[in-house]
Formats: sequence, C-alpha cells, structure tokens
Amino acid sequence: MTALSHPFKDSPEPLEVPKEHAANVNALYDWIKEQPRFPAFSKNHAHLFLHACLWNVDDAKKALQKYAQIHANSPEIFENRDIMSAGVQMTLNATHMVALPRTTPEGYRLLYYRLSDTDPSKMNFAEAVKSFCMFNDAQISVDGIMEGYIVIFDMKGVRLGHLARVQFGPLRVFMNYIQDAHPVRLKKIYIVHTASFINQVMALVKPLIKSELLGLLQFTTTGPEEIVGVEYLPKDFGGPFEEVATMHADQKKRLETEYREWLVDSGALKEAPKQKNGSSSTSSVKPPVKAFRGLEID
Repeated sequence: MTALSHPFKDSPEPLEVPKEHAANVNALYDWIKEQPRFPAFSKNHAHLFLHACLWNVDDAKKALQKYAQIHANSPEIFENRDIMSAGVQMTLNATHMVALPRTTPEGYRLLYYRLSDTDPSKMNFAEAVKSFCMFNDAQISVDGIMEGYIVIFDMKGVRLGHLARVQFGPLRVFMNYIQDAHPVRLKKIYIVHTASFINQVMALVKPLIKSELLGLLQFTTTGPEEIVGVEYLPKDFGGPFEEVATMHADQKKRLETEYREWLVDSGALKEAPKQKNGSSSTSSVKPPVKAFRGLEID
C-alpha cells in the first residue's frame, strides 16, 4: 500500500466525477478493490483511467492492468524513484522539461522537452526514461483530470551520438507504457527542429509504434512558434511567458521539494507478486486493441 495520496498528491478524497460517469467510476473502483494484486490503486485512479479511455470500462481495466504490470516488470524505470538520485539529477541537468502555463481553448496542456546540454555522454537512456515518467506523473498530479495533452519534442542539439546511446529495452518499455498504459488523453506529438537523421530515428522506433500513435506525430524543421500560437510559448520563441530554462528550474525545484517523497512512494503502484497459494496472475491480459481511445485525433 502507498502511504500518500495517488495519483493526485493534494487530493486524498476522490475528485468529483461527472454525474453521467459516476456509476462506471464506482464499478471500476469496486473491481479494483476485488483484485488482490492491485492493492495500492485508489478511486481517483479509476476516474483517471476511465477518463483517459473515454469512459470505456473494459479499456480502462486493460490499461490499468498493463500499467501495473509494466511498473512491476520494469524496475529500472519505475523503482527507486528518488528525484535526488545521481542518474535522475544528471538527466534533469541536461534537459529542459516544462509544462507550459497556458492551456488551449480545448483545455489541453502543452508539454515541451529539449536538451539543455548537447553532450551525448550526459545521457543515460534508462535514467532519461525514468526521469521523463517521473516528471509526467507529477504533472498529472498538478493538473488533475486534464482534457488532453499536446507534446512538443525539440530536437535542436540532438546528435547521432545520442542515438547511439539509446537502449532497446528501456525504449520498448517506454513505447509500451505510453501507448497502452499512460492514463492521459494524448492529442498530438510535434517533433520540431527535426534532425537530418530523423529517418534513422524512425527506423529504430517505428516497429514499436502502433498506427494510432503514428497518426499523432508531426515533424517540422522549424520551431514550435510555427505550429503553436506564440501566445502559448515562452519568451525563447516570442511568447509572453518566462524562458524555458527558468520554467524548468522552477518545476525541477517543485519536484525536488514537494514531490520527492510522493514519487518514491509511487513505487508501490504496481502489480503485487503472485502468491505461492496459486493466486491467479493477470500477466495473460492483453492490452487494448486500440492503445488508448484518448489517442484519437479530434
């Protein structure tokens, strides 16, 4: 069991559920409580997963099961989640990860990621995936139930040396997690300042990408100001908000101060080991045919 409130740090009581979906949230939570191998999941998890799966109970069950299994089977990514550990700090000091302050008219949060140190030796891929997932978990906690997310990956400064440091095991875990278990509605993924070797990158990851996610990808050699209105962007790109580096420093500090214990505690959010008495395992459960219904483009 966890000692703290998850998935929303500051919401120990269940969030208010839209009336038309309350019965399904209650039913899913009743199902969670009946699963002996998912002891740490809350009613807020039922709400979050149902929302991510567009209120489809069967898809939400499969996504939650996949989430628990991936967390249990990938300790290099989802255990020892101390924000102050050397590997995570190395990643946070070599990257900028920021949630932009203004949401779109549809209620979508924009997330922006880039390198701040372009030296490939500063990247440990498994630690980068771990840090990315920790940042996103904390952002879900900050946002609550968010209508959707738009992700901007900035390739400026990415070199072939970074590609050489990609590890297939953590990459496979990450792609499975994002497509089958991450409890958000992902709306669009922009790859800006696309590198000349993008075809080599896609050759590496395309076998792991389902068609639903592939349909969300958009590549451009220009910057984010060419695809997102500048009114949503930092001063780096002509927008009204603080520079990316300043926002990253502030959000990094929040992780280190407000979320350190919470992230460590989140390591309990996983499938419990199978009991020797022969308790049934959920390992045979297959993920949804469509990764997340929330991946559909509006």
